Amino acid sequence: MYENFVCRLVFPFHHDCHRTGKSGINGGIISIYNGAVLVIDNPDNAAIRQTGSGYLISEDSINRVIWSVGGGNGGVYVVPFGNTADYLPLYFSASSGSTDGRITFSTYKTQIWKNSDHLPPGVTNVNGSGGDNSAKIIDRFWQIKPQGYSTKPTLNNIRFTYSDLEYAAPNTIIEGDLIDQRWNSTQLSWADYTPLSVINTTGNTITIASVPGTQLYDWWTLVDVSSPLPVSLLNFNAMVKDKTVVTRWLTASESNTRHFEIWRSKNLQQFEILKTLAAAGHSTSLLNYSITDPAPYNGSSYYRLKTIDMDGTYTWSAIAKVVISEGTNISLYPNPASAYLYLSVSSGIASKRPTAYVYDSKGSVVKSFLITDTYQPINISFLSAGMYRVHFIYKYKPHTLSFTKN
Repeated sequence: MYENFVCRLVFPFHHDCHRTGKSGINGGIISIYNGAVLVIDNPDNAAIRQTGSGYLISEDSINRVIWSVGGGNGGVYVVPFGNTADYLPLYFSASSGSTDGRITFSTYKTQIWKNSDHLPPGVTNVNGSGGDNSAKIIDRFWQIKPQGYSTKPTLNNIRFTYSDLEYAAPNTIIEGDLIDQRWNSTQLSWADYTPLSVINTTGNTITIASVPGTQLYDWWTLVDVSSPLPVSLLNFNAMVKDKTVVTRWLTASESNTRHFEIWRSKNLQQFEILKTLAAAGHSTSLLNYSITDPAPYNGSSYYRLKTIDMDGTYTWSAIAKVVISEGTNISLYPNPASAYLYLSVSSGIASKRPTAYVYDSKGSVVKSFLITDTYQPINISFLSAGMYRVHFIYKYKPHTLSFTKN
């Protein structure tokens, strides 16, 4: 099974293989189990060669192959995964990465069709816009995790091989509609990046032309494009500007998104639709959207975003609050806030440079600052979570606005 290969088995802790030549798997099976690790220290793409019917069995998130790929050598790498039912190789090439890194690979089939009961480490959900999306996800996850890189490589022509058995009923997947998606462990989202996938239903493969190093995290799966893991809404905010309220939002990716709606309310009880805006439909890049309310309510009012997909399903954003002081156009944004709060005032107020004071719930001053601009950031990162008030005097009239620190 191996040629010129030195292996040390230390189950269940580590399986350490160091190259003295090149290895060939010719009809043999290497079963990586019980948390073992197969380490390939040779960066050559031919350090593992599958020349017959042999394969590597991983079939668990903790049974791994760690390959010192570095920046790649221009060739095609093959991780020859498989099991007793199917040969499931993973192909890729690497470029533009530093030479100091390794990539961890593993793959496993979920025990039943319900992927949400068998999530990989660090993945918190497989929810779509309608809830648990397990029936639209193939019963397999792949790990492709770069480690130790000063510059992560770009992976090109990543080709996943899947099994017919793993999208069959009770899944409700159309094979020709499968696409790749990967989990962002920082944003805890599947949908911030959806690369273009090309499926070959004859060869049971899905290929991605290129994934930059900045988009490489840990886990991948295959999803029916009719029910993708959802639009990634990075933020939604509302702010006062020139006697209007401007709502803005940013999407990291979209799949089958029909349009957006802005709704507003005076009392948080009855909301009314303000405007509708067409969505991109499908996107894998950051997109900015904006809708302006030309005649907002005076005092406190509330805005929220409704995202509607092609199939009619929808999701709501968090509610954004604005406060407009009648005649002076004063507001705080966003509310609640975390690190920074923004105070929006009229040019008349800003020109007078009044001093503003931030009070905590006990009435103590925790910060003071000069109002010098019509749209001014306020650093509140040092404040504890709770309720606060911003107070200042303009033309002998006191103005007080409240906000919540998360």
